Amino acid sequence: MNAKTNTMLAIMASILILSVTANAMLIPLNEIAKENSQAPGNSNAIDEDWNIQRHDFIHYARPSGPGKNPKTACYVLIGAKWPTLSVNYVINPANPQSLSESFITSTLSSSAEKWDNATSKELFNNSYQVDYNTQPGVRDSKNTLGFGNYGDNNVIAVTSLWVSNTGAIVEADVLFNTLYTWGDASIDPSLMDLDNIGTHELGHTVGMGDVYNSACLSVTMFGYSGTGDIEKRTLESADITGLRKIYGN
Repeated sequence: MNAKTNTMLAIMASILILSVTANAMLIPLNEIAKENSQAPGNSNAIDEDWNIQRHDFIHYARPSGPGKNPKTACYVLIGAKWPTLSVNYVINPANPQSLSESFITSTLSSSAEKWDNATSKELFNNSYQVDYNTQPGVRDSKNTLGFGNYGDNNVIAVTSLWVSNTGAIVEADVLFNTLYTWGDASIDPSLMDLDNIGTHELGHTVGMGDVYNSACLSVTMFGYSGTGDIEKRTLESADITGLRKIYGN
């Protein structure tokens, strides 16, 4: 081989090494989420489709003092929405805590209807599917609500949105962290209330962001919760105002 050929081979080898090194340094999505320990609005990463970006909204347990938000309004819009309504969703009731399928499905469908009732738009399909095989957090063209061990007991739930570069939501999943014991906190305040957290997370799935302004503690989209909390079961006027700015009255 001549000197020119050797030089070209050396350049190609260098490019290959750089490519492998870069790929090895990619951080898994769940690790990106965990790094945001100060309760950010979201973490994001490019999906395998370069026109789609994944955003993880992480619902943290309430710290000793609420965070701050520079916005004065008690709602935050993420700048994304469903281009076509109504949204079909799937519930996977599988859980390690012996919660019944009927409790889970009736609670989460009721949480969805609260957002539906706040606007004339039919945001969620009244009929949902039950699928014990689908998993939240996996892009599979299913909008899945389900349970899983997130591995961090400071995280209550995670909503993952896949959003196109035009601002269209193409998929939304919700994972409820089984490091908490779930149920009806109006009966047992030691539980994490499924309706309370479900209503908050479903707000993310339609384009609402977290609020950390200490003046907004009562709104559904306030970003912190704790066991026994049932205040987010019902939408406040700020939640409704934000929703209607996205989808109209």
